[in-house]
Amino acid sequence: MMTQDQSHSERPLIHQHIVLIHIDELFGHEEVVQTQVDWLKDNLKTLGYFFRPILIAKTEKVVLDGHHRVVALKELGEEWNEKTIKIPCVEIEYIGNKNIKLGTWHPMYNEKGNFSFPAEFKKIGIKWKKLETFTPEVLNNPKYGFTLKTYDNNYYSLRGTQQDIYKKFLNHFKPSAFEYAKTLDFALQCVEIGHASFSLLRTRVTKRDVIETAKTKKLYAPKTTRHILSFKYQDIKVPLETLFQD
Repeated sequence: MMTQDQSHSERPLIHQHIVLIHIDELFGHEEVVQTQVDWLKDNLKTLGYFFRPILIAKTEKVVLDGHHRVVALKELGEEWNEKTIKIPCVEIEYIGNKNIKLGTWHPMYNEKGNFSFPAEFKKIGIKWKKLETFTPEVLNNPKYGFTLKTYDNNYYSLRGTQQDIYKKFLNHFKPSAFEYAKTLDFALQCVEIGHASFSLLRTRVTKRDVIETAKTKKLYAPKTTRHILSFKYQDIKVPLETLFQD
């Protein structure tokens, strides 16, 4: 069984140097959910200050945690006709840093429906391969973005990129019915106990994949990567007018 993450409260607090970086210098690697962006914008307007720094890869300027905060601040600045928008960041060395691990989220569909596999794949427009047995090593094959586990205990590897496959699933199924499992074991168990109709087991993503995806701008879907720190860093209270000054 996979071990659970160390809880946020158990991690040592390390006060990090906060830097203000022009928002246009940053590269995201995941798409955002607009409803969450809108909520954050309203929250920022109410508070009047920015409350949590963004975590970025220092050398590559890639956002690791805080995509929604980046977009919310940028949209807010544009609404107020601010030409210069800076954002508080914690810079961290990324690729070889053992203090930051890369996990992923596995989408699970939590509603019942009159659908069956592999018949649904033709409707969705996805190429698939049925597996006789499933082992986690299957998730190392980059040609298959996901492996799907069904309620009747079948496994299908789905050919294509994670971005394309998941977009097709969101278009075909009800987006709000997807939940996200932190671990592979939990994603499997939720189907076995009937909590989910199926789980999409994500092919492993590497740190280099994150950097390359950000540079190509063909972004992952929301809730793809999960960066796990061995420490926590401080919250902040930076007035918005400070971030909108030249």
